[in-house]
Amino acid sequence: MTTSLFRQTDTILQAKTNRYEKFGFSRNPFPTKPSVTISSPDPRENGEIYLSDLRQKEQGKFEELLIPRGDRSQVRSIAFLMDYATRRGRGIGKTSFLFHQRERIMADLGNELSRGSQVLFSTYVLPQPNGVHRKFWQFCKLIMESLASDDNPIISMAMWRLRAFSGVIPDSVLEQVGESPEQTIGDDKWLQKHDVNVFFSLNNAIKRQLLGLGINEVLADALTNYGHLPIKFQQNFLSKISDSTWRVNGVNYLFDDLVKLFRVAGFTKGLILVDEMEKVIRPQNSKERRAFTDALRYFLIDGQCENARLSFYSFFFTIHPYIQELLNPHWEATGLDRFAALSRELAPEYTVYFHPLDQNSARPLAKVYLDESRLSGKQEESFAPFTTEALDEALFKSGRVPGKYLTLLNQAVERAIKEGWETIDANEINRVLQLKAPGEPGEKDATDALPLAIDLGSNGN
Repeated sequence: MTTSLFRQTDTILQAKTNRYEKFGFSRNPFPTKPSVTISSPDPRENGEIYLSDLRQKEQGKFEELLIPRGDRSQVRSIAFLMDYATRRGRGIGKTSFLFHQRERIMADLGNELSRGSQVLFSTYVLPQPNGVHRKFWQFCKLIMESLASDDNPIISMAMWRLRAFSGVIPDSVLEQVGESPEQTIGDDKWLQKHDVNVFFSLNNAIKRQLLGLGINEVLADALTNYGHLPIKFQQNFLSKISDSTWRVNGVNYLFDDLVKLFRVAGFTKGLILVDEMEKVIRPQNSKERRAFTDALRYFLIDGQCENARLSFYSFFFTIHPYIQELLNPHWEATGLDRFAALSRELAPEYTVYFHPLDQNSARPLAKVYLDESRLSGKQEESFAPFTTEALDEALFKSGRVPGKYLTLLNQAVERAIKEGWETIDANEINRVLQLKAPGEPGEKDATDALPLAIDLGSNGN
């Protein structure tokens, strides 16, 4: 057997090799792909590097539409993020924006944003392609899975709060919970170590409370036994629900039972941030779109469920102009336009419009990426190795789309190192763009003109 099977990377060699040290960087400052991957460990790709000033206007509109506070208790149940860059390519920064809003809310459960008047949560939802979530029950299943995720375990947070409010755990123990509740109040062994009778006193008290609220007994049992541990709740409840059960009970779990849980746990509102809504809408046929919008109205606006009664959830849908065109006839037919205008004159009252970059925002965006990768760890005044003219040219040539802009800067850094450039100016940006893939031998470099159009209606005369 070859020893290559057990070979590992040479970490010492990796540590010594830094191609970017020439420019004072620990790595290429810019991402290699024009998109955000929330779960990536790389801060250039997961949305962690974020310039809040870039979208200050949009952020203010987001708060106005969706964040309740003392002087603004009534907010929208449905609002939209309109991405105008889709017709010229993806990468306008909407995913980073959504992720940043989620992080702002979850940092203190909305305390600062609501000026202390609300206890909020927010979850980020990304539908899968190929119509996996085109049915409303499938869409609700996706949301419930996001509420039970490891990185933002909102259902578990509700159960931790319920445990704290149960009266079973002494104040002296609650004072020791600290900043990692999953390791303390969310850990049965930790509670038992502090003389809390988990399986008899605590769990029985919580289950009685959940059943008293009218929560589905199967769900109440799962929440009591596993809800404090997101992985256990996923494994022992969510993953075992059949599709037929999701169709019958899943929607009610989300819009009735969980709302009761969140309310008794002290949450006043939940924000559902839905990215790439086109993955839900485009695969639907006309009948499915009508059913989807009917369900939205029922469960969010005026149906017989806890969410409609309390307006607990607010949905923030990312849409594009062509999705707006597909959805609007059904939206109006179900009367949703009276509650959240998708088009016409009132649409701006429900919409955050996302426009491409301008020069005043593009330069600071590049700088925040440059500073994050400097070996000195310090912010600098210059854009070195780029000139301001280079950044302006990259902005123009990328169509003012942030993702494409950052990717072009990434390619410029790689080319500068490869060819020994000391400075990257506008000419170098154009040289990067002029690099062509090699053609086949004998292949023509120019495209032949198209033949003249044929008039099919003339019958050859």
